[in-house]
Amino acid sequence: MSLSTQTLKIVIIMAGDEQYGLPIEHVASIERVLDITPMPEMPSEVLGVIHLRGNVIPILDFGHLIGKRKTEMTDQTRIVILQNEDRYLGLLTEAATDVIDIGSDSIQSPGSFSPKEDSLIQGVSKQNEHLIIVLNCPVIFKNRNL
Repeated sequence: MSLSTQTLKIVIIMAGDEQYGLPIEHVASIERVLDITPMPEMPSEVLGVIHLRGNVIPILDFGHLIGKRKTEMTDQTRIVILQNEDRYLGLLTEAATDVIDIGSDSIQSPGSFSPKEDSLIQGVSKQNEHLIIVLNCPVIFKNRNL
């Protein structure tokens, strides 16, 4: 590795057979599924809110957020709590499987299909014969006044 390469810690979450990575600096905690209270007049990806350690946190269905099917509830289902400054947001995911280190130079541009600066996808990294789609966490918070 060159001196300019940084190592990033990534939390791996699942949607079907696909692996997604959340930079750990945005992950406040990983929780078992708690009771989610539905809220009226919310966007379709918002399942409701939870009360966690004194905070009311909106919960998004990660499968719906990325354009897949609704997240299935199993024993492996987790809520990943993201933090951006003083704001919290939960992602209901099929599983949070691992924390790995990847070199920042291994994250490649997602190509022409995602040219926007405010894309949900930060890049793609190949790790042990698997592609990991690294997500741009601040974009998840952007334009969500929850």
